Amino acid sequence: MRISMNHDFERRIGIWPAGFDADGELFCNQRYGDWPQAVTGERKDPWAAPEWMLLSYGKTATASSCECPEKDASHAVDENVQTWWKADREDKAPWLLVHLGQCRRVHAVQINFADDAETVGELPEGAGLTGEPGRGRYIEERSFATRWFLEISTDGEHWFKMEDWRDTDTDLPHNLLVWEDGLPAAYIRLTVIDTSYHRPACISGLRVFGRGCGSAPAPVTEAKAIRSDGMSMNVTWKEVSSYNEIASWNKAAMGYEVLWGHTPEKLYHSYRVFGKNQVEIRALMSNVEQYYVRIDAFNENGIAEGKVFAVEDAM
Repeated sequence: MRISMNHDFERRIGIWPAGFDADGELFCNQRYGDWPQAVTGERKDPWAAPEWMLLSYGKTATASSCECPEKDASHAVDENVQTWWKADREDKAPWLLVHLGQCRRVHAVQINFADDAETVGELPEGAGLTGEPGRGRYIEERSFATRWFLEISTDGEHWFKMEDWRDTDTDLPHNLLVWEDGLPAAYIRLTVIDTSYHRPACISGLRVFGRGCGSAPAPVTEAKAIRSDGMSMNVTWKEVSSYNEIASWNKAAMGYEVLWGHTPEKLYHSYRVFGKNQVEIRALMSNVEQYYVRIDAFNENGIAEGKVFAVEDAM
């Protein structure tokens, strides 16, 4: 949930299922916690797997323009909130397109606009900065709108409107759009009409959720965790074949959810990994003698739970 690109204290607030287990121990399930979840107000299983999987990670993304190679379209599908696509300043109708590889049943699209630390420019008449030199602030009393429209296509030639926010008066930096019955789509295209202060379009995530038409990945069968000190451990595992965006029907893993806890039944902590087969966890408690780990592999078709194993002490 940390960003810290424009300022040391950039943060986001997360809401996850939480409760007390049979022993009275508090837990909070953050597995896949930034994916869509239904909140009905009724009691539910806090450990239930997500209904919709991530479809957009690592897919081919193109755009009408980009300010520089470091901010090209690929950063809108890399699942990293600290990177983003930024359109060229002269692009008057910027668009961003994601190719899902094959036709999928799309149930949700999340649009995350990014703040690229752009300066406001001239202040409104009568406004003045207060505070430390170089970090002054003022209260913005004007209203702005973030306007865009979203289209889908099954062939890349014939397009259909999903959502049209060209006439909205709202200024939402994040937007989650849901279609309960799902829509068939192989391409998703976002066209940005206007942003706050009329700055270039910046998208840190054009995230698509639904279900693939293939198989869940094979489970992780070879893994090891070595505790390097009281509060850290290094976890490694054998990768479940590399993920291929076109042949995603196979049993390759898109990513991994590394779970750990102080008993095999209480793996209440998690860390998500993309594109590698090792991670250093620096969130253990020094007064807990034994920890256990499980590595779950996932792709756009489902989740495969791994086996629980004990963390070893470094020799």
